Order: sequence, then structure tokens, then C-alpha cells
Amino acid sequence: MNDTEYRALVERDIAHLVHSHYSQRDQQNAIIFVKGEGAILSDVRGREYIDGLSSLWNVAVGHGRKELAEAAAAQMSQLAFANGYTGYSNLPAIELAEKLVSLSYSNMDAVFFANSGSEANEVAFKLARFYWYLKGKMEKVKIITRRQAYHGGTLATTAATGLAPFWRGFGPLDPTFIRESTNHPYTPCTAECAVAIEDTIVREGPDTVAAIIAEPVQGAGGIIPPAPDYFPKLREVCDRHDVLLIADEVITGFGRTGRWFALRHWDVQPDVVTFAKAVTSAYVPLSGAIFSRAIHEAILQAEPPDGRFMHGMTNSAHPTACAVALRNLQIFDDENLVENAAVLGQRLHSGLRTLLEEDGVGDVRGLGLMCGVEIMADVEKRKPFSIELAVGPRLVAAAKERGLISRNLADNYLLAPPLVTTPEQIDRIVEILRDSIREVVPWARRQKPEI
Repeated sequence: MNDTEYRALVERDIAHLVHSHYSQRDQQNAIIFVKGEGAILSDVRGREYIDGLSSLWNVAVGHGRKELAEAAAAQMSQLAFANGYTGYSNLPAIELAEKLVSLSYSNMDAVFFANSGSEANEVAFKLARFYWYLKGKMEKVKIITRRQAYHGGTLATTAATGLAPFWRGFGPLDPTFIRESTNHPYTPCTAECAVAIEDTIVREGPDTVAAIIAEPVQGAGGIIPPAPDYFPKLREVCDRHDVLLIADEVITGFGRTGRWFALRHWDVQPDVVTFAKAVTSAYVPLSGAIFSRAIHEAILQAEPPDGRFMHGMTNSAHPTACAVALRNLQIFDDENLVENAAVLGQRLHSGLRTLLEEDGVGDVRGLGLMCGVEIMADVEKRKPFSIELAVGPRLVAAAKERGLISRNLADNYLLAPPLVTTPEQIDRIVEILRDSIREVVPWARRQKPEI
């Protein structure tokens, strides 16, 4: 496609399509994708890119998997959709619910299906409040969330998100969401952070707190793994004060960290685990909340009308989405993708750690096949470059020009490539990032020599 044809497509896009996190300025030179194969994406102008973030943390089995298209077509030709409200069901939804319960944590017992990670977390919040309602504890409604957390884009999940740019223009935020601010940005939560959350529970009143929601590894907030003692201590705190623990595994679920679900790294069981993204590798939308035997039994024992769980979505338990998810998870098994993520993650992390020798690289962190590289003006003092320099976005742009697509948070470059990325592509990611850092950091120092 020539430049005139490309510019015409961009104008058509801007004329009628508003994108997520939208700014028209950012859309002026948009990459318009037309094809994907494995870990590679191609655009309308014939350029190829390594997909360094599995698009949006979600294309786990890679692009171009005809098996998933065939699974969707086969289900659509038989039963594309049917009412999944109470009194009705379908075979793929039943089979997938069983599969997910078996894959997650040993205390899990049931699933409610939704469409997106935001909706999955909405389900979790409503489940937590409904559980305490059934227990006669109507005042337990508050949800405690963490700094640097990202939980979605609905009103409730925006209130749960701990990243201020996502609040702008959408207030006032729901005051029953209590955003804890104990850990500094980009530093791991420790047992001390869990103790600080306990202080918050005590301050708010345990009889008013329904749940705490936490990502096992904070993803969009900068890829921040916790210290090993954090989640065991947090589980202890929740148990002591009768507070539910919601694990937001929208990013970390389905092998991303080298385990099927990430809290297994610390032998901790949540009360609710939310999922989305990699459950279908994004070939069709699907998400949900898996919840514990205790919560499920409370719902099963409740009598209508007051005990009816009055939450519903048209596409909940969508048969085609569930059929694609089942086939997707079969690919995980057939190709040992969870184990592969652990091995590839070690290779990626080892490669990225060599970047610590480069000027301006202050930290490399991650777990499994998700890693973050933090750029600093003064590594010894952990001093960032000024916001005006936009070092993070410049690094994204420099890497893009070299054939690597991912995203940043401030001066953190985030990586989570597909679980089918080849070792050679992993090595290429490291080299592209090295060359991009060598371009951007000297430029930034020239702009502000006093930094």
C-alpha cells in the first residue's frame, strides 16, 4: 500500500472510530494491522513487527491459529448462541467451567462467565458483596485496592484502579473503593505492605470491608512482582479479619508467569480469581470469575427471591466463546505452553538483565514471560528523567521503528510476548531494546544535561 492509500485509511479511521485511551494526535500515524502469524504482526504497508506484548497481554498461543477459527466455525454451525440465563445451559459452557475449576486452585468450585477483564472484576465485586449479604453482614461492602493496580475501565473498576490518569474526567469515584498507597511505585510489595493493608482494614472497620483485590504480578502498573512473603501474609490478614481475597489474574492467568495461575508461586489460594485475555488467546471475547466452594455453597443454599444472584449478561456462557476457549486450552496442553513460558521467561529475563550495563537502565524485573525494564536519569539515586522528555514513549517509538511493538508506563518498557515466541525472537527483542536504549538515553541527556 502506498502512502496516499495509507493516509486515506487513517483519515477514515479518525472520522468515525474512537479507540481505547484515545487521543486523535496518537492516531495520526497509527499502525494498521492486516495479518498475524505466531509472534509476528504485519501492517498494511508490508512491515513486520515482533508482538512484544501479545497485543494486549492476551494472544498467548500466537496469531494465525487456524485451529481456533475452525473451533469457532464448528460451534457456530451447530449452535452459535443460546440463552445462558438460569434455566438454560449449553455443552461448551459446562465443559469449560469444569476445566477452569480443575486448572485454578483446589478451593475453587464454580464459574460465572463474562466478556472482558473489566466485567470479570465487576462480577468479583458483586460476588463479594452478595456473599456477605447472604451471610447477614450487609455493611461489608468496601473493596480495598492497591497503588499501581489496574483493574479495568468500568466505573467500579476505574475506582479500583490505582493509576491516577485513568480517573481523569470520570469522577467522582465510588468512595467504597479504598485505594491503599503503601508501596512506592515500581517496588515489590512485601509482608510490611500486607501489614499496612491490615491497618487500613482496622481503620475502616473489618465489619465494613468485603474484599481486597490484587494482581499477583502488577501488569499495566509496571510489571511489579511481589516479594515472596507478601501474598502469604495478605492471605493471613484477610483470614484474620473475615475479608475475601480477589486475585485479578486477567494478565497472569493461563501460563503467563510459568504456572497456570500465578498465586501458585506462593502456595496461596484466593476466594475469587478473575480471568480473561489468554483464556481464548483473544480470538473471541471471554472472561469470568472463578469462586470458592464457600461462596458457591452460600449461593446454592440461598432461597429466591432474596437469595437470587441478580447479575446477568447477554453473552455470559456464550457457547462459541466457550468452545474456542476449550480448543485454546487444548493447545496449551498439546504444546506445553505453560512450561514453555517458564523457560522462555528465564531466557528473556537473562537477556534483559544484560541491559543493566547500558547507560540509564536502572531495573529489570518480572516473573515468567512478563518483564519490565525501567529507565532512570540517575540509577544510583533512582531518579527519573523529567516527564517533559517523554523517555518512555520515545523508547516505544524507537523500538517500533526497529520492528518491536509493546508499550510503556512512564519510563518503564513492558514486555509479555506470546507463549509461542521462538528463542531467536526473544533474543531479537533484547537486541532491539538495547539499540533503542542507546538511541533514546543519550538523546535525553543532551536535552537536559543537568539531569
